[in-house]
Amino acid sequence: MTYALPPFTLHRPGSVDEALALAAEHEGALFLAGGTDLMVNLRKRLHEPAHVIDIKGLQELGTITREKDQLLLGAGVTLNTLAGDPLVREHLPILAESAGLVAGPTLRGMGTLGGNLCLDTRCRYYNQSYFWRSANDFCLKKDGTVCHVAPGGTFCWAAFSGDTAPALLVLDAEVELVGPKGQRTIPLTQFYGKDGRWSVGTEPGGKEPGELMVRVRVPLPGKTPPGKAWDGVYEKLRVRESIDYPLVGLALTGVRMALTAVAPRPLLVPGLEPLVGKPMSLETVDHLQRAGNKAGKPMRTSVADPAYRRTMIGALIEKAVARLEPGLSEALAERHTLE
Repeated sequence: MTYALPPFTLHRPGSVDEALALAAEHEGALFLAGGTDLMVNLRKRLHEPAHVIDIKGLQELGTITREKDQLLLGAGVTLNTLAGDPLVREHLPILAESAGLVAGPTLRGMGTLGGNLCLDTRCRYYNQSYFWRSANDFCLKKDGTVCHVAPGGTFCWAAFSGDTAPALLVLDAEVELVGPKGQRTIPLTQFYGKDGRWSVGTEPGGKEPGELMVRVRVPLPGKTPPGKAWDGVYEKLRVRESIDYPLVGLALTGVRMALTAVAPRPLLVPGLEPLVGKPMSLETVDHLQRAGNKAGKPMRTSVADPAYRRTMIGALIEKAVARLEPGLSEALAERHTLE
């Protein structure tokens, strides 16, 4: 069940500076870009802002440019544009692939890079109507005091489910933010808090009140021969292949790996340093799978069983490795035949 939109005043600024001034004037105002996540949440009364600031038309947020050894990606660039941009496809194919797997083409035509990186964390007990949530006495993330996923604790396990974040994590991306305190640039690894409530300001990390993401900076990798392991791929598991959020998302480039949808924040998987400089092999795959399973902590936040999602982390790693190193495909298949 959804409801009519709550009443709010809509503002359409003509520049980023004007948008920031409006945010400073109206405490609690929300920025609206593509609206593919926000508008749904408004109808479910997950947010009830008095003011909404529409930044969709700000041209300064919608550009992709090269600056020496970096690509500068505007936060307002649509996911369709990101997936098809020649510069992104040439230099950052893993990012183009991840953007091209978000939802369906209609939503990708509206959704933006910044919106995907700032996606609100999701949980089966949170992303429901007000009526449904009130019948369950709400939850720790919104209006309640108990996490229905892990009732004994005070930690929110709502999962981050954006697709572009893991690709950008393995690419050492940084995000530029502007707000009342000026401009700052931070590594994407420092953007997310550990708790599933990070997006509503309950933990350091992410955007501060009144702050806006304006662009993403991605260092360009050195020239590498095509088909090598460090080219990078993105693999995604979802219920409906054409439109759904990931149950597990995996970015792999060489021996850098990141996960999404299996924790309250996207994870750059640690513990892979021993693999640096080694060729991809079955032993490498085993190491990647152990590290991935240790880092990922899927909980009962989605329709899929947590144990199944954990198992699929390893399966996606094998799929990714087989794409990066086709010569291992037969050995991986034979290993499962023997099992």
